Amino acid sequence: MNIFVAASYSAKVDYSTGDVYPEYRAWLEAILWQLESYGHEVVCALRDDDWRINDLDPAQAFKLDEAKITRADGLFALVSDTVSAGVQMEMGMALAQKKIVAIAHEKVDQLAYFNQAVIALGQAREVLLPITTDPFA
Repeated sequence: MNIFVAASYSAKVDYSTGDVYPEYRAWLEAILWQLESYGHEVVCALRDDDWRINDLDPAQAFKLDEAKITRADGLFALVSDTVSAGVQMEMGMALAQKKIVAIAHEKVDQLAYFNQAVIALGQAREVLLPITTDPFA
C-alpha cells in the first residue's frame, strides 16, 4: 500500500539551522522504516524535504500534501497531547476521501476529542506506539 505519514513538522524544526531536531528525526525514521518493513511505500513530507523545513509558501505545501494524500491508499497520523494543525488537516482530507486512516500515539498521550470520535465510529484505527504489527493489515 501507498501510505502517507502525517507527522508534526514546523514545531519540530530548529529554525536557526532549518533542520528537523535530530531526536525527532531518529524517532520518525524508525517508524517509517517499520512501515516499510511491512512492504508499504511510505511518503513523508519531512523525509521528502531532506529533514529540513522547506521554503514553499503554505498554499504550495498544502497542495503538495493534498496531491500525495489523494494518491495514497492510507494515512498514518502521528499524534500526541500537543495537537498539530497540519496533521489534523491531513487526517481530515484522508477521511473525506475515504482512505484507511490509522491514528498512532504513545500510550501516555491522550487522544483529542475528534480523534477519539473517528476511532469510535470506525472511521479510523487506533495504533499504540511502538508499532508491533502492520496497522494496515
